[in-house]
Amino acid sequence: MKKILYIQYTDPFLWPVVVHGSNILASRGHKVLFLGVQSASDISKRIDMTLNDNVTIKLLWYLNPGARQRIQYAFFNLWVLIHFIFWRPHVIYASEKLVCPVAYVIKTLRKKTKLIYFEPIYLGGGVQIKPDFVKVSRQKLARIADLCLVPNEARLVKFIEDVGDHGNAIFAHNFPRYQEFKGISFRENPETGKLKLFCFGFLGPDKLPLQLFEALEELKDEVELVIAGIDRYRDPSRGKNHSEVMKNEIKKRKLEKNVRYVGLIKDRDDLLQQCSKAEVGLAFTSKTIVKNMKSKFTTEGDVKMPEFSMAGTSQRPFEYMGLGLVPLVSDLKEWEEFFVKDGYAFSCNPESSDSIRETLLYLYRNRDLLFEKGKRNKEKIFSDWNYNNEFRKVQKYIEN
Repeated sequence: MKKILYIQYTDPFLWPVVVHGSNILASRGHKVLFLGVQSASDISKRIDMTLNDNVTIKLLWYLNPGARQRIQYAFFNLWVLIHFIFWRPHVIYASEKLVCPVAYVIKTLRKKTKLIYFEPIYLGGGVQIKPDFVKVSRQKLARIADLCLVPNEARLVKFIEDVGDHGNAIFAHNFPRYQEFKGISFRENPETGKLKLFCFGFLGPDKLPLQLFEALEELKDEVELVIAGIDRYRDPSRGKNHSEVMKNEIKKRKLEKNVRYVGLIKDRDDLLQQCSKAEVGLAFTSKTIVKNMKSKFTTEGDVKMPEFSMAGTSQRPFEYMGLGLVPLVSDLKEWEEFFVKDGYAFSCNPESSDSIRETLLYLYRNRDLLFEKGKRNKEKIFSDWNYNNEFRKVQKYIEN
């Protein structure tokens, strides 16, 4: 049995894959302690996930970006050091860039402590890492960490370009744990009536473009959509959160009977149960890579920009598959190579209402095909694309 200290300044529940890994380790008898910061000042707006009895989580209060948050960040680093000194973990699992400084200090002070660095977010080469000491410590940590982990091959290439090739970096896709879907049965027959869509997670114009609502306006007799999630973006031109923008679109286009926005479903099991009633899961991502944006001190959870190279990193399409849904993804090359080529998903251009409408109409008219693909998708998650298999790449570094 080993003691494993997970450190992530952002609330770990924002990245289910981090919790999945800790649950896998805890199920094998290891003791896991999480140190982080809440994702919202209102506890009722935090996502709940099931934790193994061997997992303990401690979170500081959430503070809005600004001077108080910077002071809290300094305290967080001291807090982590204190836990390291007195709890004496065998392994440090450092997740996200903002923990690089304290992780580097820990590894320097006690070289025999195993250290794994996981980088869940990459915003593209045009976005600078701030403050500078975080950027410097990231480069230094990458040299001395026992393992550096990123969520797909494209990110691995970029990571090595940034920090150098030290022979200690690998990728592991952000698949879900198959146990999450064990109690959710697959429908017995193809659906009839309106085509049922579902979308959950962070809400933004890249995930739910306005062109989608324009397309749905012409498919009122064929399609219905349920949206569950929390805001991540504020539209600077309108000064509104994306959920407000969506509500206006729904009202303007008279889609109240077709589109239902239910907000955050806190309990993850309840979320998955509700999503399993749909046939198609929306998993759009931005077609535009963000360039030359100035970055300031902010937590990964406060990031307001679309991410770079998301195929294999976003859990959402895999979660849809585990529930027996068929993902609808953007017609980007990386997504089509990963999902569409082998028949696990369909794609369209999320920036074209015509493309969205034509694809949804095709799916509405081919329910038997959706049923067969959904069944195959669920089997794929249970047999292959699950974190139980993928995390073995990391387990061997921890347990050897």
